[in-house]
Amino acid sequence: MNRAACSDAEPVAGLKDEFPHSAARAAVVAIVRGYGAVQRQMEPYFAQFGLTPPQFQVLTIINRLRGRQPTQRQLALELYVSFPNVTVMLGRLEQAGLVRRRNNPKDRREKFVELTHRGRALLQRIWQVHQVQLDSVMAGLSDAEQFKLTRLLDKMIAGATGLATRDRPVS
Repeated sequence: MNRAACSDAEPVAGLKDEFPHSAARAAVVAIVRGYGAVQRQMEPYFAQFGLTPPQFQVLTIINRLRGRQPTQRQLALELYVSFPNVTVMLGRLEQAGLVRRRNNPKDRREKFVELTHRGRALLQRIWQVHQVQLDSVMAGLSDAEQFKLTRLLDKMIAGATGLATRDRPVS
């Protein structure tokens, strides 16, 4: 794969600067812009439920891992964020009564995380309307394009992190 700038690479829309055009730059800029567009649509959506998008992601991961006693460290790995970041997020979710942390009796440094009844009920309430929001966010792409985008992003993540693609939380 040629990672050098290419004279025939598509210029990044709206960017007129001295940086060389390359497929990698175009892709990264598109991903960042896409992330921004998704965040702008999802933040007010989750705010109506008293959550931020990352908090919803944490709740869905805990739900997906139920029965396996997920730890704070596992959540950090699943979310690709630092351990202190997850600790702060879990503190807020715990104060809201949505999650509970329990000490691991075999390792006092580790805490297990679980949804409370209130957290599970909130997820169920969100899931009743969530597909409509997701369809709105992805309205510019056909189903086939959405699946292709998913495969390409999974491949990029696996290459960037050196990890094999695994089940991702649905959000």
